[in-house]
Amino acid sequence: MLTRRGFGLAAGAIGATTALGVRAQEALTPEERFFQEGRYLPLYLQLKTQAAAGDPAAGGMLGQYASFLGDEATALADTEKPPRPGLERPDLEGAVSRDAMEAILEGAADTSIVILNEAHNISGHRGFAGQVARALRPLGYDWFAAETFTQRQQEPAPSITLYRQGMPFVAAFGWYSRDPVYAEAVREAARLGYRFAAYEQMFDQQAPEGSDWEGEIAAREEAQADNLIANILSTNPDAKVFVYVGYAHAMERPGRGGTWFAARLKAKTGIDPLTIEQSFNWPALNPAHDAPHVAAVLERFAPTAPIVVWKDGATIGARTHAGQMDLSVFHPRRAPVSGRPGWLAADPQRKPVEVAVPPFTGTTLLQAMRLSEGPAGVPADHVLLTEGQTRVTLLLPPGGYGLRLETEAGIQPMWGTITVT
Repeated sequence: MLTRRGFGLAAGAIGATTALGVRAQEALTPEERFFQEGRYLPLYLQLKTQAAAGDPAAGGMLGQYASFLGDEATALADTEKPPRPGLERPDLEGAVSRDAMEAILEGAADTSIVILNEAHNISGHRGFAGQVARALRPLGYDWFAAETFTQRQQEPAPSITLYRQGMPFVAAFGWYSRDPVYAEAVREAARLGYRFAAYEQMFDQQAPEGSDWEGEIAAREEAQADNLIANILSTNPDAKVFVYVGYAHAMERPGRGGTWFAARLKAKTGIDPLTIEQSFNWPALNPAHDAPHVAAVLERFAPTAPIVVWKDGATIGARTHAGQMDLSVFHPRRAPVSGRPGWLAADPQRKPVEVAVPPFTGTTLLQAMRLSEGPAGVPADHVLLTEGQTRVTLLLPPGGYGLRLETEAGIQPMWGTITVT
């Protein structure tokens, strides 16, 4: 019950609100719903609509974003086409192959920096990155740095540098790490004892206004190399660092676009990194759409695990990256398992768990959330459901999980839990 004094305060507050008026509000955009609410579907559906209408920027963004949802058909659409006429397969007569992880570990033993790249629209590359981080840890690698991790901001924001085992892995740590496969790789790295560092270019390190494409690349690559040194090596000179980048950032020698991150880091530190290409070596969903060098390697060696290939002492890879990196990893083509990607099912850390699907309508994601993190973390796995689906297989590492749906209307409350042992 309000006292006389309390009633006076309440009346005063109402009067103040009336005098000031209602504060103007703006509706959240689909991108803001992703950042602020952890909702994947609004931006996904918007990008699909815009891309279908012919918006080229949305089309490019959709490929990356679809990989976060496990929609491989959409993610790979730009590359899922017949090879350009005139592109010839490499001659692999006399070529030899080797298990990729064995080659990586051998090379990693002779350096203190390993740099692996990815294509930003291929979630399977992030699964492989997690396996590489796992394999490097017994060699003493203790830092995980990634292009995607968010650098410090003008306003306080969650920082990957503070992330440790058991803390929620939140969306604000990075962009590509919102992919559950990527997030789970980082969670495992934390459990293994890695520390984390961001090194991306900051706003005050951008090229001068009016710079051309190569000038912008040079400014970014220089900033990245300087930041990695400042954030890790300047205070930890004996650190052994696993660096995860996109595309050409792993090039050790000048090439198209100029001198990239790996080459600049090598020049500044005197450390010769082990550089690994995988971004242009992923099998197409339709074998007829394989790039010529991928088709040649898969036909010649029929790998069942990732491999690297040499001929006459030179690595076989995409023409754009030939001679630019130490190793070029080719991934096997794996058939789906219970409707899920074969490459994900092949990870020995993940176990298949079949669950019943509650009734739903429209585009819907079924998500497995780590109970130790609550609802704020990035899912450990999620699946786009098809109309009428009643059961689905999740691929999960050991742990406890809450199950929920994200529908077009929003994120629904968790309806049950499962434990993976």
